[in-house]
Amino acid sequence: MGYVIRWKLKAALLALLVTGAGYASAEEWMDAHSLSEDQLEDASGRQGIPLQWQINNNQQNANVSDNLLSGQVVTGNNSISDNAFGNMSGVATVIQNTGNQVVIQDSTQINILINH
Repeated sequence: MGYVIRWKLKAALLALLVTGAGYASAEEWMDAHSLSEDQLEDASGRQGIPLQWQINNNQQNANVSDNLLSGQVVTGNNSISDNAFGNMSGVATVIQNTGNQVVIQDSTQINILINH
């Protein structure tokens, strides 16, 4: 990983730890400069970072039982338009439900590895 990227990651982590509420303000993040294509290419594919193992564990225990549907049961349409994710950035989770008596469980784990 390039030195510039390491420095920016360390600065971001330090900003998170030092600020009073534990979060950097939007203004602090807006002052950050974009990385060049060469800098991004240097960090691509975890180049120069040794292999590290990580185990994530998530338990979800929902239960749907003893429910009864009777009469005319209607569910709505469930669709996503062609450009629904056109300007999406970052991490997104999309959950759709097309049925009745459904339990939807979702979890997102984001792991950030900062080597120095």
